[in-house]
Amino acid sequence: MGWFQNLPLQTKTMNYSSAVFFDLDHTLISGPFGIGVWPTVLSELAEKTGLDRQEIYRLLLDENETRQLDDAIPAVVAMDWDDITQSVARRLGVTLAASVRELAAAHAAQSAVLDDGCAVLRELAAPHRALVVATKGLAKYQQPVLDALGLTPLFDAVLTPDRYGALKKDRAFWGDWPGRVRLGIMVGDRHDDDVAGPAAVGFKTIWKVDDLPDRLQAKDPFARALFYPYAPDQTPPADAIITTLADVPDVVRRLELAVLGFTDG
Repeated sequence: MGWFQNLPLQTKTMNYSSAVFFDLDHTLISGPFGIGVWPTVLSELAEKTGLDRQEIYRLLLDENETRQLDDAIPAVVAMDWDDITQSVARRLGVTLAASVRELAAAHAAQSAVLDDGCAVLRELAAPHRALVVATKGLAKYQQPVLDALGLTPLFDAVLTPDRYGALKKDRAFWGDWPGRVRLGIMVGDRHDDDVAGPAAVGFKTIWKVDDLPDRLQAKDPFARALFYPYAPDQTPPADAIITTLADVPDVVRRLELAVLGFTDG
């Protein structure tokens, strides 16, 4: 339980008017799974089973998705990649020696902050505004990365499934933040987790999209959100769409001005 007990709590002021929540993987960071965890785990399982690495990877993702969709499965279990990899390995009739937690920690320092994210976070820092990590990854995988990349001191709190025993799609994941601030803003790359989930608790949403249609590239982030070709299951629309974190401070200030009537600059 040590890693859980050491999760960052609110460390600045409690009188926030707004809070900006950041997803981690593929939004703020490129984490250790792609560079260290999956190459090791998939290589071991492929060698022991004779299956293709991509087929094994699909089995792991399918197991994770199945758990997330089953409300009877606790959120922590749904996102526990050690348990997922071990379960799939047993199903394939082999024993997995690799530890996801150990691999993630070992490769934490090889992770990278995207889009000059540290500078973006420093620009956003203001007495009235909390900066909060909101990640679906468990703390035992994410906290070593936050520490290694020097991100931990830049945040006021860290929300993970093991904080409140919930996923982003659930109200409980967000703790008391929806009622604690007048404006919540979520920044993330997945529509289901970072747009639909936060919007359901009343937050504004900034969706980071890599494959933005050419016709939308030159448009304002708010106009992009209006004209983006959403899939049928992508409801509601985002409030703003960005392609780089550099656009976040301006979008945040415009949302604050519209909702709060003030901002920091």
